[in-house]
Amino acid sequence: MEIHCIYGHDYDSNIYIIKGKIPTVIDCGTGLYNKEVVRDIKKIIDPVTLKQIILTHEHFDHCGGVKKIYEITNSNAQVMAHRNATEKIERGESYFARMLGGVMPKMPVDVKLKEGDTLTLGDETFKVIHTPGHTSGCICLYSKDNKSLISGDTVFSHGSFGRYDLPGGDANLLKQSIERLAKLDVVNLYPGHESFIEGNANEHLALSLKNSRYLM
Repeated sequence: MEIHCIYGHDYDSNIYIIKGKIPTVIDCGTGLYNKEVVRDIKKIIDPVTLKQIILTHEHFDHCGGVKKIYEITNSNAQVMAHRNATEKIERGESYFARMLGGVMPKMPVDVKLKEGDTLTLGDETFKVIHTPGHTSGCICLYSKDNKSLISGDTVFSHGSFGRYDLPGGDANLLKQSIERLAKLDVVNLYPGHESFIEGNANEHLALSLKNSRYLM
């Protein structure tokens, strides 16, 4: 799998570009740094060739830049998100966006994902895992063959995990989601923030599981 990470500026999420048969973008940042993000995408791939934009959940730091990235695909890419995330994305709802002086764009979601759906990202098959807890619309994407997990804001590297004290968050659901992920055979971890891990991701997930047991 050929995957490239554009690390987030300030509050921006990481943005992943997966090249191959079905070129794909995972998450889009806040949109506050669109100029830099577009420049970086063009260094990796011709954006017109992008087929999919997948949003791991409905927060502004992952969705704010979706309209601009969609536009640079010549409006050819399909936008995808979990069905629980769809309403806020399509309405452009975000208190966090207003706090940062940004705007959450109203973006139609072409494909409303659910637990167990399979997608081709680049050249690999990934399964959609619904992982509520950070928000009700959080998903992770897992490739059994590639042993890779794209984890959004459910788990991060070095044993950390997403917040659960924001609207839509739930500590118990987050613990359950982390428990599910920790049972997977994961070598490579690509989280929504912080550094990605290639080679020993199971150790990082095990530490996230251990730390999650202290959640109240």
